[in-house]
Amino acid sequence: MNRIRTVLGLVLVTSLMLMPGLGAMAQEATPAADNSEIQIDYVLHGLNAFTERIQTGAEDAAADYGVSLSVFGDASFDTPTHQAFFEASLQRGADGIAVVTNPGDLWITPIQQAVDQGIPLVGANVTALDSALGTWVGQDEFTSGVILGEQMLEQLAAAGVTEGSIAVGICAAAAQVLQDRDAGFRLAFEGSAFEVLEAQEVLIPVPDNYSRWENVMAANPDAVAAVGLCSIDIPNLAQLKERNSATWLIGGYDLDPPTLQAIEDGLAQVTVGQQEYLQGYLPIAILAESLINDTPLVEGWLETPTEIVTAENVADYVLRQTDNAVQDEYYQEYIAENYADLAAAARPYDDLRTPGMPRATPAP
Repeated sequence: MNRIRTVLGLVLVTSLMLMPGLGAMAQEATPAADNSEIQIDYVLHGLNAFTERIQTGAEDAAADYGVSLSVFGDASFDTPTHQAFFEASLQRGADGIAVVTNPGDLWITPIQQAVDQGIPLVGANVTALDSALGTWVGQDEFTSGVILGEQMLEQLAAAGVTEGSIAVGICAAAAQVLQDRDAGFRLAFEGSAFEVLEAQEVLIPVPDNYSRWENVMAANPDAVAAVGLCSIDIPNLAQLKERNSATWLIGGYDLDPPTLQAIEDGLAQVTVGQQEYLQGYLPIAILAESLINDTPLVEGWLETPTEIVTAENVADYVLRQTDNAVQDEYYQEYIAENYADLAAAARPYDDLRTPGMPRATPAP
């Protein structure tokens, strides 16, 4: 498939005008031979290794449906900058927009403006429950926190650690999804002999994140574990642990290659992934099916599963997360099994208001 990637400084703009592939989702939509007249934009919330895989998923969906795609993002993770990208998409007349509304409460007005203009929208990764957005793709963040907490308890037990304090870092304290992760993580530790310390803001830029973690661990020399709630945390924690010959355990989020490497090296113990590839693919698939077939947009929440990675299974994930061809093949099969009927796969968006709802999509 022809995938064009253009990087202009810190701003990423990817444009695709592609013929449809043989993906199961495209076959479900029965697209015309060329739907490149349909323009879909994807506005990310920033640029890093994590969002790169969201982009890859979006590109693959655009290729499968034969639509044109532009992806916008900035390495700053600055909300006004990304809202400017969103406004530019509206002014340019995009036929549909996928957007990561980070943080959700700051996107209420832009989302309403798009809805008032009749632009189909699909959100992903970060919720905006109080906005007019009616379709969202992502994981149950609260439940993912519970899963991470349960896994950390197992890792601590395996290491013979039965009590102590656990340092927690949150890269963006105002983000509701991260607060939900934190709440779920703490729930898992209720009744244990461990003290989960108050979450400290450790920021998003990688150098700042490292410095913040350095301060957090220096302030808590007796901590038995450090847990980060964002994708950037584990690699920095692993470096910090190695440089200081520390013995505390590490847990956190997402499956970036440096994170998987930290687990392979025995520096980190567990990470949980949120299927960011699907958070790129499914929003474009939803918009493309609606626009190609002139049918109503699928409404609701398409849940992406939480994956658990430890030293026991990390090898199973390394190739998928580093080889786009392997990733594409893996997800084509998974999508065909779980999302062939997008409407049937959706659950009520308001389910996200109730922490701990049973999962809808089985883990791969």
